[in-house]
Amino acid sequence: MHRKIYFVLLILFVFFCSPALLAQAGGPVFFMGEDVLHPSGFVLTVNEYVRRPFQSGLGGQARQDEVYINLTMVNTGVKTFSIDPLKDFELELHNTFPAVIDQEGRAAKTSFNVFPSTQSRIDLYFKVDSEQKIAPVLKFKLEDSTVGVVCDAELEKLLQKAEDGPLPTEEAVRIGQALINAGRFSEAEKIVKPALERDPANTQLLLQMASVEDASYNRENVGFYLQQINPGSISSQQEAFAVGRMAVSLGFYPLAIAVLEPFASTGRLENQQKLLLARAYYYENRLTESEHLLTPLLAAGTAEHTAFFTMGNLYDKKNELNKAIEYWEKAVEIEPNYAEAQYNLGVGYFKLKKLDKARECWEKVRLLRPDSETLLAAEEALKATEY
Repeated sequence: MHRKIYFVLLILFVFFCSPALLAQAGGPVFFMGEDVLHPSGFVLTVNEYVRRPFQSGLGGQARQDEVYINLTMVNTGVKTFSIDPLKDFELELHNTFPAVIDQEGRAAKTSFNVFPSTQSRIDLYFKVDSEQKIAPVLKFKLEDSTVGVVCDAELEKLLQKAEDGPLPTEEAVRIGQALINAGRFSEAEKIVKPALERDPANTQLLLQMASVEDASYNRENVGFYLQQINPGSISSQQEAFAVGRMAVSLGFYPLAIAVLEPFASTGRLENQQKLLLARAYYYENRLTESEHLLTPLLAAGTAEHTAFFTMGNLYDKKNELNKAIEYWEKAVEIEPNYAEAQYNLGVGYFKLKKLDKARECWEKVRLLRPDSETLLAAEEALKATEY
């Protein structure tokens, strides 16, 4: 039985949530087996996904896989839709691959109409990089909308299985993360919360429930779940990074340090993870440790704007304003919309009694429409320096 999901409802979710998978798909995200309904009455369902190594004409194997996707389109509205299978569909993995013509002649290759009260069932064909193994997202453009369908039969089965009762921890974690990545937080909660009740110490489930609460801006509940995480139970650096990243973003810096330090001490952190730990050290006023991590990252030529921002903050703490400004300016050069760096740059100029330049920075902050805290600080700074 197919589950009917609406384009329009998920489009509202995109505006507020914009998680990673939504960004990958460029629009709302669904799963195989779901009837995806556009407000116009157009319904799209992905029925089958088959991927296999591509056989070259010489009998060898190229470094490509070929993909067949079978889908159904039903027009329940009053408007006729023209569909071009080679232009209206793309398959997105790490890169985006267009629909192409297959050698077998199975796949649709010419434009066709889907008239009111009719349906069409077609195959699409793609050639993809064989090394890209993540679950692909089929992107479909209809009028001004773009929708993504995750082509993973296992996720489809887990969604159906979850309707019959609670899932085991491993299955709940997998489908729960997929739903969170797709911005479907209420559905994720219905699956993850019962699993957590049966396995209350599971780090992945705790982190997923924190993500669900974060999507509802419920900081108190986010803190509740994060504080249940036992740093000693984390065995992989990827899991530590996921916990640390959320902890830093929400101000739980001691937790971030507790989960990342064991990996840092044994040289098992990548540069992005070292930067996260450096930021946590800074916010906990462990400035020497923060600088110790940042210095080699900057010397190696990192282009991360947060690295330059944090180093600027460290120099500000040491009252070396010219150096602080140098790093804040670099952060803004890398990321012109970095409101926090623009604000700090204004503070640095103000301390150097360069009032016009300070106000110019704070005016830029207002134009960037940052978070409410940064915006309020910029507006108060402008008001206090009026002349």
